[in-house]
Amino acid sequence: MSLEKYNNPVKHLKIIKGHIQSSKNSSTYVGGNSETLPIDLIIEILKRLPAKAIALCRCVSKEWDSILCSPHFAKSFLTSSSTRPQLLFTFEFKGKWHFFSSPQLHFNENISVVAPDYHMGVSGDWYKEVCLSANGFVYLYEKQMLKGKMERVPVLCNPSTGQKIPLPKVRAKNNELRSFLGYDPIEKQFKVLCMTVTKYRRQINSREHHVLTLGKGNPSWRKIECEFPHFPQNYRKGICINGILYYAAHNNFINVIACFNVKSEKFRFIHIDFNFWTLINYKGKLGVLVRDYSDNNQLWVLDDTEKGKWTKHILYFPDMIFWNIKSVWGTDTGEVVWAQWRWKKPFYVYYYNVERKSVRRVEIQGIEEKVFMDPAAHHGEVFTFPNHVENLMFRQ
Repeated sequence: MSLEKYNNPVKHLKIIKGHIQSSKNSSTYVGGNSETLPIDLIIEILKRLPAKAIALCRCVSKEWDSILCSPHFAKSFLTSSSTRPQLLFTFEFKGKWHFFSSPQLHFNENISVVAPDYHMGVSGDWYKEVCLSANGFVYLYEKQMLKGKMERVPVLCNPSTGQKIPLPKVRAKNNELRSFLGYDPIEKQFKVLCMTVTKYRRQINSREHHVLTLGKGNPSWRKIECEFPHFPQNYRKGICINGILYYAAHNNFINVIACFNVKSEKFRFIHIDFNFWTLINYKGKLGVLVRDYSDNNQLWVLDDTEKGKWTKHILYFPDMIFWNIKSVWGTDTGEVVWAQWRWKKPFYVYYYNVERKSVRRVEIQGIEEKVFMDPAAHHGEVFTFPNHVENLMFRQ
């Protein structure tokens, strides 16, 4: 049943005592009252539900299954979900990647303890150094034995729907890889940028550049050109802001920020004359956290990409707690937020207000009970991602 049929204002679904029947001319009866319920209103109600509830609603009838599987509904659902961003916590424990989420609080919300929702645990033998996230999906590498050789196979996971989507392996001569996950909000497309790197006379540069476009037929890697030799830095994760993928890189031992346009697949580079720690999304702009070995740290915000104009903020973090974490991000309301990089109880997320220069912490409580971890034991790295949304793309 086509989506165009549902967009016709004179065509509705007939609801009678909880059963749903199709009707060309339509009236919708709810609780015995003769009232029409347009399909647009039904969509407006259903798009506010969690993704797991949508999966149950698909079982109501063929009509509902057709509506809820349509690209139109997936787009409306994502728009609604984007107004309720979450924090995503993921880590490997006993051969599984576990995924949790909790509300992404604003600074003025007076909440000190949050209980996260458990989404899924994905079994496999994983490379723990690569974990990327964009617009509701997580990109991982799984170890698989292929033709008698251990290979790194990329996998795309959707914590909200429980999907684990294997992707084609990069066919490259050099096995040293750097990967980044980006999203183009205009074309509504995910792309993976993967680079092979090589060493030559002590200089390390990217050698081959490949792009994998998701969502169009059978995905396959395409080789693209980059005229600017550079080396993506180890253990530096990229960040995608409004369709531009940013990541830290070197060029002839000079620090640069690489900018990859996900839509056009073109590179440009920002030369910087300072050492920085990590990149964040701060109020929809690129932010750079700079470690100051005095008493303060700095946040540089890129106001003008073409002119290279930055605004500098001084950050005052109490008790130097900021030095022992890896996951840092910014919010649309002007906070810098970070979480502990290793699991321990209690597990905290910290919110720092740049304007007020004040900090508070929120305890994430209950993760260890749901995955049967010993709270007293030390576990591996916890990857924390902000602005996580529920996304229904690529459903079967």
